Parts: sequence; structure tokens; C-alpha cells
Amino acid sequence: MPTNQARELLWEHTIYQVIRLLQEAEKRIRTPEIHAQYASLKGWWREKEISLAKGKKCKVPSEIALSEAIIEEIKHLKEDIVLKVEEAPVGLFDIADLEFSAEVPRRRKKGVGKYAKPTDICVYRLGSEIIDLRIEAKVLIKDGDLRKSYLSKQGLQRFSDPDEPYTEHEIGGMLAYTVSDDRSVWLTKIDKALRASVPPIPTFKTRIHKSAEDTLFCRVPYSPSKRGARTDVLVFHLVLEFDSEPPAR
Repeated sequence: MPTNQARELLWEHTIYQVIRLLQEAEKRIRTPEIHAQYASLKGWWREKEISLAKGKKCKVPSEIALSEAIIEEIKHLKEDIVLKVEEAPVGLFDIADLEFSAEVPRRRKKGVGKYAKPTDICVYRLGSEIIDLRIEAKVLIKDGDLRKSYLSKQGLQRFSDPDEPYTEHEIGGMLAYTVSDDRSVWLTKIDKALRASVPPIPTFKTRIHKSAEDTLFCRVPYSPSKRGARTDVLVFHLVLEFDSEPPAR
């Protein structure tokens, strides 16, 4: 098998597993018992309440808290599967070497500490330098968050950074945490916002491996500081639904 074909298959398999694990973590966090545990922790909720339609206010989980909870629940899920406490969902039987970490420094950086601009979630396979998946996460509550946050220089545009690349690999991911509307509504909004960008960001949908539904992808422009490097990053988009207090969905 040609090396590039083997690389593509490994990426496809890994992205499928990552998306499934993120979705399984979402399910766990939203169960009443587990959600109550997280909601009782200091730092779970944003400091300020959010105003929604008709003046309704609610408490919303913070981006960092959600990312930490997701990684924690994926860790528990992996343990259950490896120890055979829980039957592995389809395609997740070989996840023992898949590692998730939060706030991981970029490979190339100009600062340390708060100036390091870490990636929100990093996924890699033990023993494989091919897979180093960097994922940026943003909380979406109102439509304005798409432009101000999700598509901004602090969001999707981080993948276009030529000096401190968010990733040095050809694939990355965007996570949208939302407490309002459902995932299908937000995916449609994200798709439209990408295509309406100036210049437009190409999007497409495809079914990965054994997925039950299509995944939204886009190609983010990348201007490398070194000749011969890639000129774009293929980014998948995934929406995860969580709960505010009181519920806003």
C-alpha cells in the first residue's frame, strides 16, 4: 500500500474514533447524575449569566470546563472499554493508544505561559508521529458568536497562522459547544457562515468510515513561512450539545 494511502486511511480511522469519543463524552456529561457533579464544581459556569431571547437569562458552562470534562469522560470511557466493563461501540475497540490532552502548546511558538497560545484539545496516537490532531473549541450561544468567536483570529483563523501554526499537520478540528438550538441548526449556520466569509471558505460534507451521518469539512487557507509546505488545512466541524441552567434549548 502506498505510504500516502496508508496515511489517509489512518487519519480517516482516527477522525472517526475522535468524533465518536467526543459524542460519547457529550452523552455522559448530559446524564443527570454526571451533569450535577460537574455543575457543582467551582468554575463550571461562566462568571456572568447570558441574556437570551425575551430577556431570559441563564448560566452557561465555560469553554475550558467543558473541554476538561470531555477529556475526563473520554478517559473513563477508554478505561471501561479496555477493562471490558463496557462493550466498545462500533469502531472503538482499538482506542487504547489514543490520547487526549487539553491546553497543549503548539509545536512552533514564540512565547510561554499565557503567551504560548496553546491548542484547546490535542489528540495523538502513542508511537505514531503521523497523528497529531489539534482541535479548537468555542461556545456558541447567539448567531453573533459565529463571527466574533468561531470564525475569528481566536477561532478558525488560528489554523491560518504561518508563524505559530495551530497544527503542523494537514488536518484539524473545530468544536462548537452550544446550549441553544440543536446541532443540525448550528451546523447549517456554520456552513453558511463559512461560505459567506470574505474570501469564501470552501466546505463539503462526507461520511467518514462507519459514521451514521455526514461530517462538515472546510479548507482553511494557510500561508506557510517555509516553501514546499501545505497551502491549506482540512478542518472538520462538530457541534456538541450541553445544558444551561435553566435550559435554553
